[in-house]
Amino acid sequence: MTEYHEPSRRSPSPEADEQREGFVMSDNGIGTDNGIGTTAVIGTGNIGGTLGRAFARAGHAVVFGSRNPGASDAAGDTGAKVATVAEAVAAADTVVLAIPAGDVEAFLRTHAEALAGKLIVDAANRFPQPVLHSADLVRALAPEARYARAFNNQTWETYADPLWDGKPGNLFYTVFEQSDAPTVEALISAVGHVPTFVGLGRPDLLDAAIFLLLPSFGTLGRRTGIRIVHD
Repeated sequence: MTEYHEPSRRSPSPEADEQREGFVMSDNGIGTDNGIGTTAVIGTGNIGGTLGRAFARAGHAVVFGSRNPGASDAAGDTGAKVATVAEAVAAADTVVLAIPAGDVEAFLRTHAEALAGKLIVDAANRFPQPVLHSADLVRALAPEARYARAFNNQTWETYADPLWDGKPGNLFYTVFEQSDAPTVEALISAVGHVPTFVGLGRPDLLDAAIFLLLPSFGTLGRRTGIRIVHD
């Protein structure tokens, strides 16, 4: 665990610090969290599966988007549902992109209309490109969607086990609309990390964070993260 010292920083939104309650089933059978609605996790691999199950265990309504939902065990022992990608997007208020970065463009082109008005949380990294985020692609191909960046700068192992010496690490995020901060913070908190806001519209800083940590994955191990300490 690498520690950085930084002055205390307030959350970008007072609502992000409030506890969210009231999980109820919706008419579509997937469930609705009264705080942030339904979250679709597109991708059922290590990152998508780990995130979605953590969201569901924390009480959020989750639907996985899978190419083969009938054969997927992504939900595990949680109450999450598994559906086709189109069904998951249609049911969601928030869409977490946990697919290979090379598939993001095709996803956006296919589902652009259905993504209108929804929050896209970009967890993909466009290696080996110098710009890892997909903010520009979302703006160009799904202009009516909103964009956030999170869950891209650490390995899935740190989402499965978010504690170091019994204490959580910090996970960076950015949003382009301040009103979306509570949703992203709720999802990060569900995974067990401390949400750490880097500013509005700064996906470049999320790219920088993964470049900063990459060398440590080889020398210190994949469960390497960042903890910010302050007075």
